[in-house]
Amino acid sequence: MSQPLISVCIPVYNCVGFIKEAIDSVLGQTMSDFEVVVVDNCSTDGTLDVVRAYKDPRIRIIQNESNIGMVGNFNKAALSARGKYVKILPADDLLYPQCLKLQSDVLEDDPNEKIALVCGTRQVLNDAGKVLFKRGFAGGRVQLSGTEAINRVIRSGGNIIGEGGAVMFRRTILEKTGGFDSKIFYVLDLDQWFKILLHGDLVALPQIVAGFRVSAGSASVQVANKQKEDYFNFIDLVRSRPGYGLTAYSYRLGKLKTAALTEVKKLIYRFVVK
Repeated sequence: MSQPLISVCIPVYNCVGFIKEAIDSVLGQTMSDFEVVVVDNCSTDGTLDVVRAYKDPRIRIIQNESNIGMVGNFNKAALSARGKYVKILPADDLLYPQCLKLQSDVLEDDPNEKIALVCGTRQVLNDAGKVLFKRGFAGGRVQLSGTEAINRVIRSGGNIIGEGGAVMFRRTILEKTGGFDSKIFYVLDLDQWFKILLHGDLVALPQIVAGFRVSAGSASVQVANKQKEDYFNFIDLVRSRPGYGLTAYSYRLGKLKTAALTEVKKLIYRFVVK
């Protein structure tokens, strides 16, 4: 297979209930110039059987010889990409039909490669696929410098860029930044997006491009408190790195918004996620 325009990388471990929906959402895109790289981390629940049942030549399966952990598997998936652009799709999430075209068009229309990363609005779903709410940048299409984007995100008190399904970036930049870092677990993706944004602009699209699943098992007060702790630590880390250009105002407001949003999350987890 010649080099695809896009690599959709799906790291997976024991996700037999959702992996088909994830793969189908990629195969159902309005464009076809992509590969699907499924990296199985020694699943024991039949996940790999589901993937092997597909006969589409765009699907490439990599099976680990031993379990290398979640972060290790994310990195192996990302670094296995052959496409010009990369998307990391968690195995229990899904893409909406125009996602790849909308985001790749932005990058293709940027011959000087000023844009490093494209994101879109995503819907937050429960285990059954019910839409709980949507999350992303407010307003229409936005283009921000890397530093402006970092400050905007920190001031929001959360990850408004989105999880892997909502994001597309250039593979050449990934080769410079290296893989995901597990030191602050609940901002694993945001930490990577910030490293990518040191190399160019962010474009945020208003269209809903992906669905991000919140399972009942991951929705709890304990998780919300740990997310708050990790985000606080991450804000401190960003402040300590001069290249990110975090302002004192963004730092203070980020801490306040994070604390407030944690309480909102607790209410959502208690009354909405079922």
